[in-house]
Amino acid sequence: MKRLFLFAFYDPQGVVGEAALRYLEALRALGDIVLATDSDLRPGEAEKLAPLVVSYEAARHGEYDFGSYKRAFRQADLSGYDVVYLVNDSVVGPLRPLEPYLLRMEALGTDAFGLVLNPSRHGRHLQSWFIGLKPSVFRAPWFAEFLTGVEALGRKEDVCIRYENGLARLLEAHSASYAGLWELRGKAIYNAVGRLSRQGFPFLKKSAFTRHGGSLGPAVARALSQAKPSMALAIVADLDRLYGEEYRRSFLAAGPLRAFGRYFRYLSGKLTGR
Repeated sequence: MKRLFLFAFYDPQGVVGEAALRYLEALRALGDIVLATDSDLRPGEAEKLAPLVVSYEAARHGEYDFGSYKRAFRQADLSGYDVVYLVNDSVVGPLRPLEPYLLRMEALGTDAFGLVLNPSRHGRHLQSWFIGLKPSVFRAPWFAEFLTGVEALGRKEDVCIRYENGLARLLEAHSASYAGLWELRGKAIYNAVGRLSRQGFPFLKKSAFTRHGGSLGPAVARALSQAKPSMALAIVADLDRLYGEEYRRSFLAAGPLRAFGRYFRYLSGKLTGR
């Protein structure tokens, strides 16, 4: 199975952090990578990418991850590949060896597949941070027209509706089948950290580090304890860089009572508008 990963990268500090490097290394062991960023990288940062990717493009474009997918798709030579993946770094990991998950997805027998299918009544779709496409899709003119037509939109929610949900509608319009390894409703991918970790889910959404007032710390700590030590250390290093060592220590060391207190304050703030 010859795989190509179109990797959408973003970092608010313009740094290729330790967690992103570990993620890219894991993907590189399983296929080729073409990367595009929505970040102006600091001097010297792009050099970290050279050993890991076939090519890359680094510049602010304001089109979110689908804009990076578009740019990576334009760079890529698709000939000879059995699967093309759309992958972004809104997650950290993999916390477990990734190849078994790829093999399970690729064996689903569908034209498109992902780690997570959201069966939303507002629009069933694959979550766009990890989607695989067979040649029946990635070689189709209608898919190329869709992806190369991505443009800047005002809100991230509009991006999700037009492009994430829109990709599902496009697949359905062309009788292309799709499925996911996990079926998660609503915001379970963000909130159900503990349950997903127990089920062997291989990634953590980055938003778990700050979501609900930092109350997910105990679940995140347990998930990291199951990861390969080098991956866990890389994630901790990026937590320190982005949020500060003091926040990271407090976040990961929180016990159930402290985590509940954080969640209670978060809910109180939502209810009172503070």
